[in-house]
Amino acid sequence: MGLIYVKDMTHANGGKKLYENVTFRFNRKEHIALIGANGAGKTTLFNLLIGKMVPDKGTIEIHPKTKIGYLDQHLEVPTGTTVDAYLKDAFADLYYLEGKMNKLYEGMAIEYKEEDLVKALDIQNELDIKGFNQVEKRIGNLINGLGIGIDKLPLKLEEMSGGQKAKIMLAKLLVSDFDFFMLDEPTNFLDISQVEWLAKYLANFEKPFVLISHDVDFINKTCGIIYAIENLGLNRYVGNYDKYLEESEMRKLQYDNAFVSQQKQIDKLKTYVAKNAARASTAKSAQSRVKQLEKMDVMGKRQDLVKPNFKFAYKKPGSSIILDFKNLSLGYDHALIKDLNFVIREGEKHIVSGKNGVGKTTLLNTIAGVIKPFDGEIIYAPHLTFQYFKQIEKFEDITPIQYLLRKFPNITEQEARVKLSQFGIKTGLMFQSLTTLSGGEQAKVRLSALSLEKCALLLLDEPTNHIDVLAKESLLEAIQAFEGTVLLTTHDINFSTNWADSVIDFENKK
Repeated sequence: MGLIYVKDMTHANGGKKLYENVTFRFNRKEHIALIGANGAGKTTLFNLLIGKMVPDKGTIEIHPKTKIGYLDQHLEVPTGTTVDAYLKDAFADLYYLEGKMNKLYEGMAIEYKEEDLVKALDIQNELDIKGFNQVEKRIGNLINGLGIGIDKLPLKLEEMSGGQKAKIMLAKLLVSDFDFFMLDEPTNFLDISQVEWLAKYLANFEKPFVLISHDVDFINKTCGIIYAIENLGLNRYVGNYDKYLEESEMRKLQYDNAFVSQQKQIDKLKTYVAKNAARASTAKSAQSRVKQLEKMDVMGKRQDLVKPNFKFAYKKPGSSIILDFKNLSLGYDHALIKDLNFVIREGEKHIVSGKNGVGKTTLLNTIAGVIKPFDGEIIYAPHLTFQYFKQIEKFEDITPIQYLLRKFPNITEQEARVKLSQFGIKTGLMFQSLTTLSGGEQAKVRLSALSLEKCALLLLDEPTNHIDVLAKESLLEAIQAFEGTVLLTTHDINFSTNWADSVIDFENKK
């Protein structure tokens, strides 16, 4: 038995069947990527494995004494706790032993006892074996690699941004003493250099893990086993993502050939039965073929994933210069970026790059009028229209259709349904609460809203977070086809090359 063994599992979520008679195991020493389209059931599987959900049918067996660590980015961190205390809580048992040892030494300073010295030395030996002297080094390595910054350690968790909290939770998980790790989109909120660092860290990670990610480059660098959610099943592939693509195409071809062959056999048997069932001389052989048909395990036709059809409508502005930055400084209580002086022209497409916290989102917020310039000004083209995809949006308990109708009261429900369908939202999901949809499905709903009104400028802040590979391909095609101007931030290496006119590099002030 592996660390986790799932047998004959069937499960539906929100009326949608996700898994049917699935059997698999996660073994020791494996670095696994769990892949699948948005809404296929990746996070649901994680919730089933940790016991937050119970499968409709089948069993889930966890190897005795196996401790599972789970990165749940929806989890709320405790208030009133410093970042340093929160991270060190991963070693609470060791700090308890240290406190116990220190009390023994304090007692011996008043009254020396041989047995207390023996106890203290035993505790010291246990701390040495468990690597207590390396705790601060391990924490420091992670907070530096993930870009948290040592200056954040004394601060309270509630003072951190959502992205910083996600990094801190990831750091705590990775220093914790679990036997198996489950990471749900661990690269969200990381910039490109931090994603690269995490990829190297996980590639050399001694413990087994399974991660959910739509970042192909990251999967290739970290995982040697792929589990793909396909046609209500979970198929295992040995190798990285590139190897999976090769083998997956081969398996699809084999399945299709077998399906066609079986259909021919079924047609042949049915034809024989139809011709011979009524004849006394051949009725027995016809009945034999009926039984053969009844016993046959009939293959279903394979369902290929449908690529969404993203499109953004263009509205020409009143000037070829879209944005003119004049001595522009960006920030809230202090300037993050100072004295920007350049123009952005009609039709240009730019990637805004730089480490987290350098001011990328602040730039987009300033252009969109969410915040005012810290100093200087932006001169906008006359009649400039724009659409803004924010990195984070909180949803009310409304359906995707209601979401679009609230933003655009002049469209009909049918028009909303057509638009959602184009962006990959299936009919059943259109009537579910947005709060129950996966992160990728929510992103597709938000992207569909951008397409309902013509604009000259698209502001896209990490639009590839959560969306699956086919959706990324469609989004890239839509951006390239869009006649207007695009300003986009992304940490996805696969998405950030070969289409932009330039990179606005805040980190190196270029």
